[in-house]
Amino acid sequence: MLKDAITQDREEIQHFWHRFFSDTSLYEGILVSAQCLFDRMLEMGEECHALQWMQECDVRGLHTLESRFPYRSPNSIKENCYSRASVMEKDKSLSMRFHALVPQIVEEYKGSFIDQLRCIHFLGMAGNESIMLYPSQTRRLQSDAVTRIAGEIRNIPTGFGDYRFNAPSPANLDALLSVYTRKVESLLGEVDRQSVYHFVSFAQYYFAVLHPFYERCGRTSEDLMYLLFEQVGIGKRYISCAGNRASPLAHERMGMINTAVEGFNQKIARHFGLDPQGIHTTPDIYRALTATYFPEQFEQVYANEPARPYYYAHPLPQILPAYYFLMEALLFDELNSFSLDAPPAHIVQLGQHLREKGQKEYLDPSAAYAQNIRLLDVLHDLSGSPSYGAGISTGMGFSNGQSYTPIRVELVP
Repeated sequence: MLKDAITQDREEIQHFWHRFFSDTSLYEGILVSAQCLFDRMLEMGEECHALQWMQECDVRGLHTLESRFPYRSPNSIKENCYSRASVMEKDKSLSMRFHALVPQIVEEYKGSFIDQLRCIHFLGMAGNESIMLYPSQTRRLQSDAVTRIAGEIRNIPTGFGDYRFNAPSPANLDALLSVYTRKVESLLGEVDRQSVYHFVSFAQYYFAVLHPFYERCGRTSEDLMYLLFEQVGIGKRYISCAGNRASPLAHERMGMINTAVEGFNQKIARHFGLDPQGIHTTPDIYRALTATYFPEQFEQVYANEPARPYYYAHPLPQILPAYYFLMEALLFDELNSFSLDAPPAHIVQLGQHLREKGQKEYLDPSAAYAQNIRLLDVLHDLSGSPSYGAGISTGMGFSNGQSYTPIRVELVP
């Protein structure tokens, strides 16, 4: 097992990271399989140059993200009028509309989970940016010159859980998102009554870890579960059965996801040759890396650490490239190797929670909504019209009779 090898060969692992930190530019933006990398490292040691490992373990060229979702929000990130009351009211109305549209979303974007994801995020965010975003989120998006976020794959760093986890970098997000969405699509044909809750929990948890959109990923991670239940056709459970995203059950489930992410952080720490004791958040990893690999600079870096911990940036330029390189490699393997026959413990726990505590009925009157609402009309109203060929936003074969050529997003090695 890789975990056992990592524990037993900590000295060799640390030797590798010392070499890594001597020139991180060789590894920036590279996506590898952690299993492949550490197997080569522990087998060959100094006999094999690190760049040879990179070539053998690089997976970037194998995973290309394709999307045909054509709609873009005309709204830019300008004003902010957030209030908790307005968000709760808006959440309920958006939830009712979403549940009425679920069958149409599944049918319109059949076979493309990435387009289903972009559609439900677009439906929830387009036109609601000023209400749904915290003022601090609006300021950050403006400072990063982000003008549209509804249904858009992010190109800036992000994280979640009160600094608990710094999500994958924009450089490798497309490739990891491709692995994730294709895994979900492939598992759809394997799901049965015993595995459905593990399947849906896998999709929710790893969506949260990827955090592919700028904001509203928590709400979207719940909505995607209902899309998958619709496609599987069995065992449906609701976490926010009355459209209240602030429900105790929703908070409980997100707490479980945050706890599982802490376990992932400890896994990252072990693969850095660190002691996982005391590692809970991404900043904890940064601090331990500094203490172990840059001890002479530790006091200077952390003597006056700001109130908000180092997260998207760090005074030592080597820390973030190392973190992203290893975290993304481990995440790639977790996505790629996932099986319903032997789901990991954190997915089993989330699956049991969903089966045992999720509600079987949705309580809001979305059925009345469904009689007079058409998905394409809603999307058109929110966007004005589809925008073809914008970034990865493309489409093919919609029921409105339009046709267009899909654009392949090439990940440059």
